[in-house]
Amino acid sequence: MNARWFLWALAFAVLLIASAVYGQVVVSFDTPSFFRVVYFPLAGIAGMLFVLFSLAAKGSRTIVLLIWIPAIFLRVLLLPTAHSDDLNRYLWEGKLLAEGVSPYAQLADHPDLESYRDQYWQAMNHKDKPTAYPPLVLGLFAVFATISYTPLAFKLLFVAADLLTIGLLVGILKRRGLSPLFVGFYALNPVVLVSYAAEGHFDSLMIAPLIGGLWLWESKRYHAACAVATIGSGIKWMTLPLVPFLANRRIISCGLVAVACLGLPFVFYGGGAFQALTALFEFGGTRSFNGPLYDLLTIEIGLSRTIANACSACAFLLILLWRWFWRGRASFDSHCLWILGSLIVFSPTVHFWYIAWLLPFVALSPRIPWLVLSFSAGAYFFVWTNVEAGSYWRLTQSQRMIFWVPFLVSCLYELWSTRGQVLRLKRLRPPDPGRVAVIIPTLNAEENIDAALQSVARQTVRPDEIVLVDAGSVDATLERAAAMNLELSVIGSERGRGNQIAAGIEAAGSDWVLILHADAILDPHSVERLKRAYDSHPQMIAGALGQRFDGEHWQLSIIELLNELRAIFTRTAFGDQVQFLHRQTAIERELMPKQPLMEDVESSWRARTNGEFVYLGCSCLVSRRKWDHKDWFKRVIFVVRLLIRYRIARARGLKSAAEMSRQLYSEYYKSSS
Repeated sequence: MNARWFLWALAFAVLLIASAVYGQVVVSFDTPSFFRVVYFPLAGIAGMLFVLFSLAAKGSRTIVLLIWIPAIFLRVLLLPTAHSDDLNRYLWEGKLLAEGVSPYAQLADHPDLESYRDQYWQAMNHKDKPTAYPPLVLGLFAVFATISYTPLAFKLLFVAADLLTIGLLVGILKRRGLSPLFVGFYALNPVVLVSYAAEGHFDSLMIAPLIGGLWLWESKRYHAACAVATIGSGIKWMTLPLVPFLANRRIISCGLVAVACLGLPFVFYGGGAFQALTALFEFGGTRSFNGPLYDLLTIEIGLSRTIANACSACAFLLILLWRWFWRGRASFDSHCLWILGSLIVFSPTVHFWYIAWLLPFVALSPRIPWLVLSFSAGAYFFVWTNVEAGSYWRLTQSQRMIFWVPFLVSCLYELWSTRGQVLRLKRLRPPDPGRVAVIIPTLNAEENIDAALQSVARQTVRPDEIVLVDAGSVDATLERAAAMNLELSVIGSERGRGNQIAAGIEAAGSDWVLILHADAILDPHSVERLKRAYDSHPQMIAGALGQRFDGEHWQLSIIELLNELRAIFTRTAFGDQVQFLHRQTAIERELMPKQPLMEDVESSWRARTNGEFVYLGCSCLVSRRKWDHKDWFKRVIFVVRLLIRYRIARARGLKSAAEMSRQLYSEYYKSSS
């Protein structure tokens, strides 16, 4: 077993053991255990490392081995966990409806329903409140209560919907040219695992149709997408604001489809819409728990509930109107992230399982704030420790800070790193035929150029042109390149990769440029995946494929991991990770600086402030020559120090950054010699 797979196995072992312990510790839904708090960051980080170490794998079988089997096994481990008190309500109301009694007709503690009381009624919460569930999901509860009136049967239903979501996400990721292993950010996330397999919340029944709608929408089956997504709204109201975004200029016809899907269950149940909506507002407007904005307004500032409700509702409506007005300038999953995220942030009550609504979209476009929130969500379970100590069912101020502050800090980083671009709907990329040029900067690269060009020739989809930009090689680089019998253009440039790449971009005639270092080897599907990516990301202007070293030392695996983390979550790639750029945008906005060093970092920073940067998660092979020695850690420190110096210089302006680049160039290559 090489070092990377050893580290992968170690991450999986931590995730496995933590989940097994969680299932044994939680003997009742209100177990006051500190392990419930630490499980989320522990399992969350282990799951994230599991995904990142898995990205070296290739082939369809790897999805089964690295995602499906671990995902199913972890869910089976958590099934014995004590279910939430919400599940008792699902069971009892399902039985009630199965016996012909509408849960909308009276409250659960009404004397007329005394004969229906059982152990699940006894353990049910909020008996003095009407049901807030839409009739469609109540009908589903009734069916399963008839089949098997047990918590396990309901958990299996929710896990089945959860697994369906995983399957849909894998299909969408492949279609978009992204690594299907990114689905692990959802499938192995502790919030998802605990929400469905452990506690038995039914939100997976809402998410699966929503992701199914996205899958259909990307297939241009808009009416079917609208109908399927509306089913999710009929299960839980939260996705209802998203349905119009699927219409794609078919507002009337898709609207009729949505109304039919949403309204028919009410007809069959003889009403209930008014009661369900009333209950929803009663639950949401008369109580609060862990809502960040709501708690700030009511607890910290001291505003009344009425004013706080109005402020929260207005904030959400502003977000909704903003996204609707610019609906054509962003993807559907981008709208989902903003709208569902706003529902969570502005809601008076935020339970940890609400975060699971966002995590499918984190798998499709990894973003650190929501992933961090899924790790800090374990602070939710301090509530049972507080109850055991005699306190009211709530979190203290410090506990709420543990829950929300990491998320807030991550949001501020996103805002700073993109210069506010995350708050602006990015411009759509100009339409183009999608031709791809491979640019190879060279300088005395005779040892590696054959392998690099052979990898270009082996592409499943051939690039439209190859541009070799030489900076004055005195060895046989150009002769060996010419002997490959490939159609390639050779141009000259002054030294420095930034100068060479910029010259190649100007000389190329294609729409996209893929930048291959002479000591790297392209994954055979690189151009194919790039074409899929720009077809499905209309705002993408730059990105990176991904890299693996041609060695198996554990030090190399750590460096790969750090590179993955930086590219995915900070959208900053090194040249070794095989960058790509939209050529017209790169020229117009000067995305590639004409400087000898740090051109890769600088181009990433410029790209993420001008449009969408996408990391595909390929496995392009890179030489380990500069890292394969005993002083690898010193080299890591050296590179980090260069980055810090460059960042400080850049804070003073682009001119200062360019001067620093020239200074660092001599230091870098002096150390490498």
